[in-house]
Amino acid sequence: MRRTVMCVCFLFTVYLIYHGHSQENSTETLQDSMMEFLKQDFMNENETIGNNRNSILPESLNDTCTITETNGTYFCYCLIDKNHSGLWDFTAIRQWILNSSYEFQFDLKCVNFSKIALPWPIKAKNIDFVRVKRCTITGFFMDYGNPYIETIPDHLRVMDISNSVVLIGLQDLVTMVTNFKEVTEDYNCGNDKTLQTLIYANVTYIYDMDEINSLEEGKSENSEDEIIGAGSNMIANTRELDHRCSFNELKEIDQSTSTTKSRYFLSIQTELSTFPKLTFYNFSNTGQIEITKEFQTWWRFFPKMELLDLSYNIISTIDLDPSAYTWSTFKIKIDLRYNNITELSQEDLELLGSLPNVDVDIRYNPIHCECSDHMIELLEIIHDDTKWEAMGLHRYDYLKNMTCNLPDKLKGRKLSEITKSDISCPMFSATSPAPIIVLSICIVILIVIIILLTKFRKEIFILTYTRFHIILPCQPAEVSENKTYDAFVSYSSQDEEWVSKTFKELEASSQSDGYHQFRFCLHHRDFIPGKTIFDNVIDSVESSRHTVIILSKHFLQSHYCMYEFHEAFQQSIIERKRHMVVVLMENIPEGELPTDLKRCLKTFTYIRRDDSIFKDRLIFAMSHKGRKDAKSQNKNTVTDGLDNPVFSSSEKDVTLRLETSRPRHDDSVITLSQIVPDLVVGHNESKSNGYTIA
Repeated sequence: MRRTVMCVCFLFTVYLIYHGHSQENSTETLQDSMMEFLKQDFMNENETIGNNRNSILPESLNDTCTITETNGTYFCYCLIDKNHSGLWDFTAIRQWILNSSYEFQFDLKCVNFSKIALPWPIKAKNIDFVRVKRCTITGFFMDYGNPYIETIPDHLRVMDISNSVVLIGLQDLVTMVTNFKEVTEDYNCGNDKTLQTLIYANVTYIYDMDEINSLEEGKSENSEDEIIGAGSNMIANTRELDHRCSFNELKEIDQSTSTTKSRYFLSIQTELSTFPKLTFYNFSNTGQIEITKEFQTWWRFFPKMELLDLSYNIISTIDLDPSAYTWSTFKIKIDLRYNNITELSQEDLELLGSLPNVDVDIRYNPIHCECSDHMIELLEIIHDDTKWEAMGLHRYDYLKNMTCNLPDKLKGRKLSEITKSDISCPMFSATSPAPIIVLSICIVILIVIIILLTKFRKEIFILTYTRFHIILPCQPAEVSENKTYDAFVSYSSQDEEWVSKTFKELEASSQSDGYHQFRFCLHHRDFIPGKTIFDNVIDSVESSRHTVIILSKHFLQSHYCMYEFHEAFQQSIIERKRHMVVVLMENIPEGELPTDLKRCLKTFTYIRRDDSIFKDRLIFAMSHKGRKDAKSQNKNTVTDGLDNPVFSSSEKDVTLRLETSRPRHDDSVITLSQIVPDLVVGHNESKSNGYTIA
């Protein structure tokens, strides 16, 4: 029985990943009040028709539904108890009101999760509003393969399903997943042309146990191997769909309240759908541990987003794309309240201040006011009004009133009331002069050694390698990478002549000089026609061992060059190495450099064009310097660049946080692939069976 349940869970998980759902916690959410005004518009001061209008709905619903009529629209409020469980059937009602000239709106509330029959994609020619609360939904796949669905134009404006249970039939699920490649646009996308509000919150999926028992007993039409095969093939089948869902009227999405959202959720959501008018997205209380790439660059997928609600998650860092200032033309508020942000660094404050079109609300996070470099920096900035204003933080004055969560002695104290002395940073002291003298001598000796090594080691490492092909024993070996290009070259078109001449000469001379033959990606030569600039940039950066930034004043004036810089910087974080090589073409005043690039030049190192051994430095930076005994090295240790002596500027320590890899697509949640559970990948991502509803 255990293997049977695991097979079904696998299939169900894969399907849910492509439909954007997984099992939800069934607690009451804020959505009851969110759409209440829609009900009041029809219930206040209207004529009550009641039970005696037998011609409006099937007779079996006379004791269940109360009907009011306003301006040619029937609003049907149905309270479904156990005595009427299963009587409300969408397909029967759709047929009953087929020839009616009235519009219908249904507000369904079930007692003790009574059953209703509501098949996806909820299409009827004269039903434009459906709200379901605390019900058990059956027949979810009933309309799959029904040709009648293709004849019904999109009509539904509001779909609100919350705090409910969907009962999934195993046979229907297998049929759907097996033939998903053949699913039609009308069935997959539903009412994408007319839908304005989508609420799909706190929905739990359970299996029909009778069918699972049949599978265990060998009476099912499908074997366990067929179920697993169907789930495994669904990913490829989804990629082969020949249509895109265009939610041209959708303005609000609420998919809150789920602790088991798949990590692929937003990638799948945005892959085959567009949302040109979406202004509000509620993704709160979904167990997110970080701001996903799709939300970091929201303007690419939700160009008119005004409010992004990520509250009540466990996000610990403020990860936003610094290029939002360049690409986002709309003001947006990002709600990060009640998350797990425990500290704010100077870099965080600089990022917030540099995005005037983005308001981030981080109140009610558990700030730790213990001694740390970040805490000291934060207090210095908070108590320096001039610096606060200069950083553009006047919009974030509420930060000064945020309170400490730890340590206990500072709990509840406002940040503006705390000084350095309050956080008890230990001060160095000694009981006798001897340790200080010894320590001073050691420090002096160490400084002299460091100066001598620093002054000469770079040139020694470089020239012994480029002139004699020798890797010194103290030079760390690099782990081989299977990349298409040695480097992607990012440059302004104004510098194209120099770039083309320099790098083509390197390509031509590298093999004859005994090096590995270099292969560079130059956008005027190697970008793929037909692909967007963004996709070409991302693909080129990811398929190159390095990105060479040709930094000039022309480069700073190009939005596309700055975008390439940010992509290369992110790749350095992902790979945890010095992926980026900066070539400084000319002296640029520090005041003309953007904050991010200025900080990058202080952290990463660069090569000056007028350096006497410029070519040697560049070759050394891009060459693969492996050793024959490299197999003895830990495969997971990457040392490239951490002690790289190629560059000429001073180096500073930097701690890079490992990011997840860049998603290949970014687009939608509201296809059929989002309305059904996390069906087929990783049973540990969602609860495999049963549900809990408070």
